[in-house]
Amino acid sequence: MEENNENLENKISELENKVMELEQQLSESESMQKEQYERLLRSEADFQNLKKRTEKEKEDTKKYALQEVIMGILNVLDHIERGIKAYKDSEKELLDREEVLMGLELIYKDLKNVLRSHGLCEIECLGKEFDPFFHEAMAIICSNETEENTVVEEFQKGYILNDRVIRHSKVKVTKKE
Repeated sequence: MEENNENLENKISELENKVMELEQQLSESESMQKEQYERLLRSEADFQNLKKRTEKEKEDTKKYALQEVIMGILNVLDHIERGIKAYKDSEKELLDREEVLMGLELIYKDLKNVLRSHGLCEIECLGKEFDPFFHEAMAIICSNETEENTVVEEFQKGYILNDRVIRHSKVKVTKKE
């Protein structure tokens, strides 16, 4: 019987040790789980903050995207205003048409430079083969003097902004008789 008691005590001791070991493992697991949960909460908060910051930056970009272009155009607007004022202040009979034209050409050149500096370029089309990606045929004429599908007249300039056509050239195209 004593041996049984000893066996039982050993078994109880083993079980108590096993329970203590399992309690230790449970405590470590709970601690790790709590740590993981807190890390998850911090990650979620960081993500929400990033999302808000990105939205704000996106709104600001949209809001102020044209600022640089507008600044360039304001300089052209200033030239136009000075030209109008000079015209109103002068005696119209004494105005030199060549000087007025020269002033308008300078303003036109300034505006084209501002727009070009922001990625806008004209579509060259006269004498080129008709391309529906760049041109819109407004008229077709029969001619044996030029190759078929050649652009012979431009009614309205077309433009490319960076790599995208934003307005097709409106053109007259030839076809064989």
